[in-house]
Amino acid sequence: MGTRRAARELALQALYQLDVAGAGDPGVALFWSHLDAERAEAERESAGVHPGASEERRARSARALDGPPGGEVEVFARQLVDGVAAHRERIDALIAASAEHWRLPRLSRVDLSLLRLATFELLGRADIPASVTIDEAIEIARRFGSEDSPAFVNGVLDHIAQVLGVKEKPKSPA
Repeated sequence: MGTRRAARELALQALYQLDVAGAGDPGVALFWSHLDAERAEAERESAGVHPGASEERRARSARALDGPPGGEVEVFARQLVDGVAAHRERIDALIAASAEHWRLPRLSRVDLSLLRLATFELLGRADIPASVTIDEAIEIARRFGSEDSPAFVNGVLDHIAQVLGVKEKPKSPA
């Protein structure tokens, strides 16, 4: 899994935590501190301090904790979470306008968190092509969402990209 995909998945988990617990809850700070604790545990295990740790735990730690504290994964994940928090009203308005016949409270929390994450990328990360943002969101929806999530996320994000004017124009045949 690439660094940015890992960061997006971490950001999705943090945003989900925020959505479930509420913005005033210290849950996200707890999420990041748990991440740091997992990283320290993984480092001890890899150094042989905990040789009896399960393979599953080692694999989970390695997936979630690519790199050192403050590494690329964590930095990008925190940028995404902070960006969503800073632009939440505009992001939610874009999603509400693009999710035809769906009010935000009716959306699954996973889908809504993923849509917020990707919408922030479309809004605030001009360095990432819209097609990459949408493709990544679809792949993450396949992993974390329901059977219908990938198609739903694709449709909503495609509409948002059109509204924002960031959707790449198809190349005409030569």
